[in-house]
Amino acid sequence: MKPSPELLERCCTDDRKAHYELYTVCFGFLMSVCRRYYVNKEDMQSALNQVYVKMIRNMSSYLKKKDSVPFELWMRKIAINHVVDEFRKNKKFREQIDLRDVQESEEYHPSVQPHLEAEQLEQIRDAIGQLSVMNRAVFNLFVVDGYGHDEIAEMLKISAGTSKAHLHRAKKRLRELLENEKKKNQFIDNTLFQ
Repeated sequence: MKPSPELLERCCTDDRKAHYELYTVCFGFLMSVCRRYYVNKEDMQSALNQVYVKMIRNMSSYLKKKDSVPFELWMRKIAINHVVDEFRKNKKFREQIDLRDVQESEEYHPSVQPHLEAEQLEQIRDAIGQLSVMNRAVFNLFVVDGYGHDEIAEMLKISAGTSKAHLHRAKKRLRELLENEKKKNQFIDNTLFQ
């Protein structure tokens, strides 16, 4: 997905038709970013629209650096910054962690199997959606978006240790949810073929 330079230029001139064209081009990508951080569909759509407005407002600054920064990267950065800003503003997302609960935090990215079936990916997405808001945010920032714990801590105004604790809890909970789903599916398969 790379919109034409002409379309981006037209967006700077407040051309509503160009705004709509860009929105349709960017919708899938932006929704995938918002989906990682929000469970509620209305929150996803609201975040997507706010990110899109920020993109339009900052389009002229992007056009000045378009040769050095890919459009997708710029758009993703705006979306993630928006999500982080929302977490900072909304105190209900700020969970307090007792670090004594965490024995040891994992410092590596989990291995990802490149050939997961669509059904498995949907199960993983559903499991991620069941995580607490802060655990999901830290998990996505670390695993999916590639930020380090120090960066996450700075973005979310938490300590690096708290970021590690959230990641540890997220991974532990995901394992539990996916193992339960696997057991449930095995039980269904066994009862159907007896």
